[in-house]
Amino acid sequence: MNELLTPLDALLGHSTLLAMWGALLLHWFFPVPAELNPLSLWRQVAHAIADKVNHAEDAPSQQRLAGGLALSVMWLTLAVLLIALSQIVWVPWLFDLLLLWFSLSWKPLTQSMLALEAFLVREDKPAARTLLARTLNRDTSSLSPVGIAKAGCETLLIGYARGLIGILFWYAIGGGIAAFLYTLIVQLSRCWPTRREEFVEFGLPVSAVLSAVDALPSRLFALLIATGHRFEPALSAIKEQGREWSFNGAGWILAASGAKFQLALGGPAIYDDEKVSRPRIGGEIAPSPLHLALLNQQLRQKALLWILIQSFLMWFAHGFL
Repeated sequence: MNELLTPLDALLGHSTLLAMWGALLLHWFFPVPAELNPLSLWRQVAHAIADKVNHAEDAPSQQRLAGGLALSVMWLTLAVLLIALSQIVWVPWLFDLLLLWFSLSWKPLTQSMLALEAFLVREDKPAARTLLARTLNRDTSSLSPVGIAKAGCETLLIGYARGLIGILFWYAIGGGIAAFLYTLIVQLSRCWPTRREEFVEFGLPVSAVLSAVDALPSRLFALLIATGHRFEPALSAIKEQGREWSFNGAGWILAASGAKFQLALGGPAIYDDEKVSRPRIGGEIAPSPLHLALLNQQLRQKALLWILIQSFLMWFAHGFL
């Protein structure tokens, strides 16, 4: 009997790793429906608070102050609640598993991008635009097939970085609570995007926090994407174009991927019926449905490699400690 219990004891001894793999498997086979995810309530509260305290007639400094206070009240309140709750749960690793399961969002995104690819292949632009509008934080009504494919590629790249990689990174740092709190910041940045006129000032505090928590995992993932074929061009693009897009690491990911697959990413986009200038980044080839499928496949392989590397490091750190 003792011999049979030894492997189980060894597995339970690495409960943090067990919870991570459990959450990944749950998300792969049973992603949490959006309407049942606590994050949907978080987004509703964020929109409601912004409607109450974000006033266009206020001075920019007042709008930034209101954004900072709204962020602090929402995020810190939930952080204290989660920490207090973690002290009374009976099975800590199950608590981590549930928080991580609620946080992950990359599987529905990949399914949406596969459907988007199918619409583009059938040249069904209205359906492609409608589908893309559900995940993209800007107007899609005037996008051409090339624009749809480009937006799909950008969405897929950032979605992998923030819907999987960043979550796993912060899970390794601080468990399920850290992963969930990271996800809350990502969600707030989507609710209060600084590219939209009404949130240019109000959303700056959230954007600054996102830049801080997103910088390291996004840059590490960009370097992982760059490895292999066309590593040198991808690395050069990171150095030359990485900061043109943003300071939170997203520019590194777009630059590395664009150079690696020679895809033209970035460029002007429409927000609130106005064309917003964005830097052009990556290569010279216009994205197509084929590139969307290729990118999805490559990102899946890189994500699996990340998971394996992180699992090994967590296992090693557990044994070392």
